[in-house]
Amino acid sequence: MKKFFKKYTPNKDIVKDYKILNFLGSALFHEDLWRFSRIPFCRGAVIGIFWGWMPMFFQMIPAAYCAILFRANLPLSVAGVWISNPITMPPMMYFAYLFGNYILDVEPVYAEFQLNSEWIMGAMNNIWEPLLVGTMTIGILSSIAGYYIMYIFWRLHAYRRLKNRGK
Repeated sequence: MKKFFKKYTPNKDIVKDYKILNFLGSALFHEDLWRFSRIPFCRGAVIGIFWGWMPMFFQMIPAAYCAILFRANLPLSVAGVWISNPITMPPMMYFAYLFGNYILDVEPVYAEFQLNSEWIMGAMNNIWEPLLVGTMTIGILSSIAGYYIMYIFWRLHAYRRLKNRGK
């Protein structure tokens, strides 16, 4: 597992060459941000999943900031937001809108979703509150579930590695 993630993770020395990241200073190169150990890895999963549910553009920016703030695995935090991508984002947001309506005990104003900017901008006054409640709730719950899934996955992987080492 470590080999797979290390293979696709950018090298810290290459990242240092990007002048646009200079404002982060040395915080970007803290050891935990690039470590593939259990705790930073699980934290990275939590951050990536949470920000992946947020209805916004450029989700990788707050995910990277949170990874630095909470000393989580930076590559996993940034990659985790891609659970929402141009294909999955519309159904995720529609589900979150319906879930938010359920939590707020409000009838949905719109029976169906239309994928065009005019409909979305016109509907935003009516859908922002249930959408925000739905995405925040699902983001928090799925992050907690993601943490435990990654934790169990990490433990199973470590157990298998130890078991194979003894052979």
